Amino acid sequence: MQTADAVVIGAGINGASTAYNLIKRGLKKVVLLDKHLIASGGTGRSAAIIRQHYSNAELVQMVKHSVDIFHNFDDMVGGDGGFVNCGWAFLIPDYASDGLTKNIKMGQQYGVDVREITADALHEIEPRIDLTDVHRIAYEPGSGYADPRRSTYAYVRRFLDLGGELKELTEVKKLLTDGQHITGIETDGETISWEVVVNVAGPWAARIAATAGVDVPIQVTREEEIICETSDVGGPPKLCFSDMAKAIYYRPEGTTRTLIGRGFPKDYQYVEPDGYNQEVDAPFIDEITQRFRARWPSFTSALFINSYTGLYDVTPDWHPILGRVDNMSGLYLCAGFSGHGFKIAPSIGELMTEEIVDGAAHSIDISRFNLRRFEQGALFTAAYGANRA
Repeated sequence: MQTADAVVIGAGINGASTAYNLIKRGLKKVVLLDKHLIASGGTGRSAAIIRQHYSNAELVQMVKHSVDIFHNFDDMVGGDGGFVNCGWAFLIPDYASDGLTKNIKMGQQYGVDVREITADALHEIEPRIDLTDVHRIAYEPGSGYADPRRSTYAYVRRFLDLGGELKELTEVKKLLTDGQHITGIETDGETISWEVVVNVAGPWAARIAATAGVDVPIQVTREEEIICETSDVGGPPKLCFSDMAKAIYYRPEGTTRTLIGRGFPKDYQYVEPDGYNQEVDAPFIDEITQRFRARWPSFTSALFINSYTGLYDVTPDWHPILGRVDNMSGLYLCAGFSGHGFKIAPSIGELMTEEIVDGAAHSIDISRFNLRRFEQGALFTAAYGANRA
């Protein structure tokens, strides 16, 4: 039997950020567990686009603070998060115009450097793009993308430097309770007694919570992405793009390649997190090729050289579940990020630590993200539909 002040389940970016912040705040023994290796779940296959365009005040504040941390990562955390400040543009069709106006205004209210720009202004930055079906454009010069594995590694490295304990290849089999309180966990090799457990297990979070009798409404979707070699067509796009008009997203992948994925609106494939098909489907590649080349006509000769799949842990309103679990003392949830988790992870680690150490998150109010909202019917809404936060 081991003992710990806190156990964090899941060594993706949000688990690593939470574990680091807990030990930074003075908890003496914090254990970070993962069934495989760090960043081996959804984090490691994240597109890692960091943009600040959201539909509610809490998420805008979270991502604004997280962007500040990514810009100053070595000073504020330590190490290199792989952040590339290339800027971000949002290409909007005419039916989404009202949502764009609302979200730009909200971002500006909370200090985000976001503005609407014209097609001519975007062509000055990136003249190769075809904008004939784009109605309006939002632009964030301070946004960009990061390296998801490098960012997670930096958090874990600092966590270990401060005395934390990492247990990789350690699968949580069961949460132990006395009916009202968490008392420990069973792994495949030992039992650990704790005062606090933070379930940050992403696609596996609902399964783990269920062992304590806690119903968490998370489904898992299969997400596909491809990599295009663009060195021979002038290099990758100059910015990260969320292209709602073509329902795709894309960003530079280093100095020569481009990462491309399918965005909202689309049909989602719901899967089990273990044993799902990890091969990218041929129809997906064909569809993405057509959509991407219609936006970037000069990229017609660019070759697609790699593809992979990842997972989203998705809630009914596509917003995360954060905070303590009612009627199960000591259990905290930090899951259901629905594809938004990477960009807000620096802030999430701080907020979960406030929730645990101080009794409530106070720098940003996260009470609306509690699990109880699903029973109360207090779901989030968003400017572009439920599945765009």
